[in-house]
Amino acid sequence: MVNLEWYRSFVAVYRVGTVSGAAESLYLTQPAVSQHIAALEAMLKVTLFQRMPRRMLPTEAGKRLYTRVVNAIETLESVSTLTETSPLIRLGTPTEFFSEYLLKRFDQGVNFTVQFGLVQDLIERLLADQIDCAIATQKIAHSAIEYHPLYEESFWLVAPPGMEIEQSEQWLRQQTWIAYGEDLPIIRRFWRVVFGQRLEVNPQFVFPDLRTIRDAVSQGLGLSVLPDYLCADWIEQDRLMLVLKPEKAVTNQIWFAYRKSERRSQSVQFFIDRF
Repeated sequence: MVNLEWYRSFVAVYRVGTVSGAAESLYLTQPAVSQHIAALEAMLKVTLFQRMPRRMLPTEAGKRLYTRVVNAIETLESVSTLTETSPLIRLGTPTEFFSEYLLKRFDQGVNFTVQFGLVQDLIERLLADQIDCAIATQKIAHSAIEYHPLYEESFWLVAPPGMEIEQSEQWLRQQTWIAYGEDLPIIRRFWRVVFGQRLEVNPQFVFPDLRTIRDAVSQGLGLSVLPDYLCADWIEQDRLMLVLKPEKAVTNQIWFAYRKSERRSQSVQFFIDRF
């Protein structure tokens, strides 16, 4: 009886050129892929590949078979994406990035359930299959997780509207600072990149929510450093004042994270295509 997996392994080896590469793309072991190729050759009574030291080269019989089966294999693999045009996606994300960046890019054709949290917690939920994908503000290495770049945020120094400002380091040190945490996680990194040294100040206000920090700055409580997606519109609307947008940008990559085993799933492909 013909086994579809034999043909999938054949097509993968043909495209990648190695058994190891094909096994990785199919989430199979190398012996399994080798067995599939051998079984297919035995059934068809032809040699499909020349076994070279570092590569599998298709024979003429292999080239003919690939031409005959590739369209059918691709059609079968895409059937799942045709059965439901808008899958339900269980997304984990930081609250601020979702509300300020992602939400405005949604439409009524998208079905989401959303869970909020910090990156470590979100990755744990992803590994536990409690969510399908996650927005991660940093890469947490794990063999089962794959990351796709989503957005590069830039950090800007902002002040209350109408404030008389200077950009000197001494003046900035004397200001009231509003921070995300006691250790000034965002502000210290910004300062180190821009001024090349460590900032030694104690924040007067600590709010573990970037939108609250934005509101506090706008109301005149002090200065802070915020990501561009949170403050650009407010600067244009004169609700914040831009103090410093450094030529050497202070950036952070935001990632779309998902389980490697779900790389071809509707949820993952739908999100990547949309965002």
